[in-house]
Amino acid sequence: MKKSSTALLLLTTALVLTGCKENTANFFAWLAGDRLESDGELSSLTDDPNEPYPYKTISGSYLAGRYAQSTYDWNEAYDYMADIIPADPQNLDLKKRTMVLSMGAGHPDQAFKLARDIVKTGDPGSLPRLFLMLETFKAGKYSEALKEIDNVPKDGISEFINPLIRAWAKAGLGQTDTTDLGGNVVHLYHAILVADYLNNNDALKKLSERNYTQLSLAPRSLERIADIFARHKLVTPAQNLYTYIRNTDPDSAADITAKVTLLEKGEFPAASKDDVIQSPVDGLSRALFDMASVLYTEYQDSARLFSQMSLYLDPHNNDARVLLGHMAAQYNRYDEAIAYYQQIDAGDDKDLQLKIQRQIAELLERSDRADEAVAVLRKLVKDTGDVETQIQLGDLERRNEDYASALKEYNKAFVMLNNNVPQDYWHLLYARGMTNERLKNWAQAETDLKGALAYEPDHPYILNYLGYSWADQGINLDKAAEMIGRAVRLRPDDGYIVDSLGWVYFRMQKYKDAADTLEAAVELLPYDPTINDHLGDAYWRVGRKTEARFQWRRAASFSKDPVEVQSIDTKIKTGLPDTAHIVPTKPAEKQARVGEDAPAPLKQ
Repeated sequence: MKKSSTALLLLTTALVLTGCKENTANFFAWLAGDRLESDGELSSLTDDPNEPYPYKTISGSYLAGRYAQSTYDWNEAYDYMADIIPADPQNLDLKKRTMVLSMGAGHPDQAFKLARDIVKTGDPGSLPRLFLMLETFKAGKYSEALKEIDNVPKDGISEFINPLIRAWAKAGLGQTDTTDLGGNVVHLYHAILVADYLNNNDALKKLSERNYTQLSLAPRSLERIADIFARHKLVTPAQNLYTYIRNTDPDSAADITAKVTLLEKGEFPAASKDDVIQSPVDGLSRALFDMASVLYTEYQDSARLFSQMSLYLDPHNNDARVLLGHMAAQYNRYDEAIAYYQQIDAGDDKDLQLKIQRQIAELLERSDRADEAVAVLRKLVKDTGDVETQIQLGDLERRNEDYASALKEYNKAFVMLNNNVPQDYWHLLYARGMTNERLKNWAQAETDLKGALAYEPDHPYILNYLGYSWADQGINLDKAAEMIGRAVRLRPDDGYIVDSLGWVYFRMQKYKDAADTLEAAVELLPYDPTINDHLGDAYWRVGRKTEARFQWRRAASFSKDPVEVQSIDTKIKTGLPDTAHIVPTKPAEKQARVGEDAPAPLKQ
């Protein structure tokens, strides 16, 4: 497993908050809610004739702010909500929401100001007090932070965060107190980090007696725990964890084996700066980020909030910026995502610098700035000679359907590998094979696809693409049916692969099997023009001509390709000829793509 300072601690577990789930759920529901509670009349904010719209109302600004938040534009949401406050200064619900938005938008000073106003009213909520406690904690006032914790009302959020704050505050005073850190995996993990920070071997020895393989911890988290045990010469628990990781995460085998070898020699792995807590503030920052990671899958608004709280404590927390960038990209806020990645401090980590630039290039491409993405990638190849970046250039051109340019880029990658592609780069063979198939360089396409399949014999997309390409040409149909059938068994819910199998049956003149299989494909992807077109062809061959024309009309209504629509219209008018088989209306890549959805976080 390759290590980087942005390795995400994505804890794959539910948030365990014994006895306080209801209050936690209420907070999340409130944060996502759209109600404005006001004691005053919803009046005009301005009647300035110079305003583009001279009657800016509280309700209008509130709704605009809620909409901005729903589209993940937290900065604009904060601006709208902040505009309302002077017109309704006693509205606590409004102030609370604006406080949360200001922190989530990365404006902690405004959040603290609002928190002070809210606390002065005697409001019993925990979040304003937690915000203010962060300000105290960052100043290194650990004794004062401990006193403030006692004044935070107990609810779902505080009962999860307070033990972490207390443990790290006491660590700042030189005390190891992990008594309350046992209720869930985040707490347990930070109990180990606290003991490691204070170099408390007795506490670590006691903590090492627990079986961490039974917890839902990510492999990287388990590896960090094993590293800590190893550094403190707790050899047996470290070896047990390393063995478990090696057996369950093949990608980490080489790295883990090297660490095990060191232990067997009586040597101990050195700690990197990124793996060791530098201060209690650093520790609490990581704890807040870990909470954001847990919340991410179900409560992205809250994950954003805790990521920003983590960044407030430690502006160099690269993990938080990666997660924030990833979430922004998921909402198609590419400029915001790029800004987060550009703010990552990679230091002298060349590997991280490379990953950041490649991620930025991908985001530029997704925001329809392909030329800028190409410029970033070309400079990166020139500066680093990185073959993955060269392949990314080819992928970009292929997605833009410039197959001639894509082939040139892939061929350059082959040259960089001395025309000897290792298994780690099987995807280069697959990508060039698809590109050659589009360019009708069939002999080379078949060679590339077979090469990829030799490395990945059970990869459903390679099986599908090669089999579909054979069927498209009317060759090797029995082998194509066997391969695509295997792909269907591996991906039974993939409508494109099921369609491929139906089309092979059609080319084999097994029209009943084709119709049955293509009906299943249409159920999986009812609005895909190609699949509906294929089903229409199969219906025609089994004599269901009215249904065939119905499917063709559906296909034509869904298609945006005028050539395809014209071909389908001809079939609607005249049907299929009695001889020869229909060539697919669309090439096979769509059925064979490896997932290329929203940009993922930088890989570990």
